[in-house]
Amino acid sequence: MTSGFASPILTSPNGPTRGPHASVLALGAPLALGQNVFWNSPERPGAAPGTVDASVEEKLALTRRWQITSTDSWLSVTDRMIRGEHIRAHAAEAALDVRDEVLESSSSAYLDIDDWLRATSTHAERNGWDDDHTDLVMRLAVKAFHAEQQLAADDMLPAGQRVVTMFAHDLATAAYLTQAGARMGYADPATVNQMIDAIGHNAAGVFSSWASFAASYAMASTMLYGGYPVDEPYTGAVSAVRLLLSDPMSPWTNIGFPGQP
Repeated sequence: MTSGFASPILTSPNGPTRGPHASVLALGAPLALGQNVFWNSPERPGAAPGTVDASVEEKLALTRRWQITSTDSWLSVTDRMIRGEHIRAHAAEAALDVRDEVLESSSSAYLDIDDWLRATSTHAERNGWDDDHTDLVMRLAVKAFHAEQQLAADDMLPAGQRVVTMFAHDLATAAYLTQAGARMGYADPATVNQMIDAIGHNAAGVFSSWASFAASYAMASTMLYGGYPVDEPYTGAVSAVRLLLSDPMSPWTNIGFPGQP
């Protein structure tokens, strides 16, 4: 990975930059970029070579965002992310699931918002959802509908395509946390290697390219953390993944997606 200009994407010379291990670590690049750490190594940038510890800012982020304060909490949170349990529990993912259920049973590739809301109402009644949960899923379906339109307008989602899942959020977080856990002193190499294998397997089973992963990640950022329809979580995520998709120093332009040659 060479370039004639400085890049904010930090790649350690001591970490993998090719092969399956590197492709999985690259999933966490959007979060590594936000924390100004190496995407491919737990070493701390700017410190003496081989230094593996977390900055004050990263420690605060791990505590505030994910409530990671111990080895047990790190293991628990990372495992949930690897399995996608975090995103599956969110009403926004349920909204996408309802749409996919309808489209899979029909010959159509598109569902307008009125039909989506009707399908949600039917699904809610059939599954015994209470009114509050039904209302939340409907509101998030509307938000997802507009978020996808914005992704298309920003050339992050090809016209006529949709975001099937926001699992990219959990996979990116899990990949980042394997390295952050080492900086915090919570991770051992054997556990990290097992996690990396599982992350790669799950990523390859759902996504086929960095572009589809990027759209899923950007969608999740606004659906989980933002307002409506475009906000700082959305614009920040789009800026990060756009850079990763285009920068010649980026692992996303140099390494195949997990499971791809």
